[in-house]
Amino acid sequence: MTTDATSMRANVAGLMPGVRDDLTRLVRIPSVAFPGFPAEPVHDATGAVVELLAGAGVADARRIEIPGGYPAVYGEIPAPPGRRTVLLYAHYDVQPAGNPDAWTSPPFQPEVRGGRMYGRGAADDKSGIVSHAAALRAFGGRPPVGVRIIVEGEEETDSHLYEYVLAHPEQFRADAIIVADSGNQSPGVPTLTTALRGVVSCTVEVRTLAGPVHSG
Repeated sequence: MTTDATSMRANVAGLMPGVRDDLTRLVRIPSVAFPGFPAEPVHDATGAVVELLAGAGVADARRIEIPGGYPAVYGEIPAPPGRRTVLLYAHYDVQPAGNPDAWTSPPFQPEVRGGRMYGRGAADDKSGIVSHAAALRAFGGRPPVGVRIIVEGEEETDSHLYEYVLAHPEQFRADAIIVADSGNQSPGVPTLTTALRGVVSCTVEVRTLAGPVHSG
């Protein structure tokens, strides 16, 4: 497959209607993995992601059981001889929609307004899933590098993926990792984020005098 810039742009433009359809399908699934929400939609989303990746060229896309949590979706495309391997990450679970009266349109009925799709998970992070799939489709399922892809089902809640990665490191070995869970500066402007803020938990102990002293 040719990969010159002009041909690739034309190829991607032709894929976009299908990409929007894929995103619409995923956003319609209320895959809230928080405790107290129904499990069936989360499993429906798992199956939909497997189908999406398989259709994009990840022939062995499959559900993998994550002990203690919801399943993830995993697959590989072997690297051509002498080429590197890239690990792609996204997640299919979403935050609860909250008060439906606060929404202009129903959260799980995606609606396009002003060129943007609105719905719970349309950005975070079902767009990440379809972006990965679209990139693979753009190369006809034969990218110039090896690909390993993991789509988690519990990023928004109490994730159990960490323990799975520690137990199966061979599935996640890669020369680079692309996390499709960040925004871009504006529509139509690709943005590469190279560093993200972290989360720190700490205990601070402060000792003071039992009473005041004159002039400090």
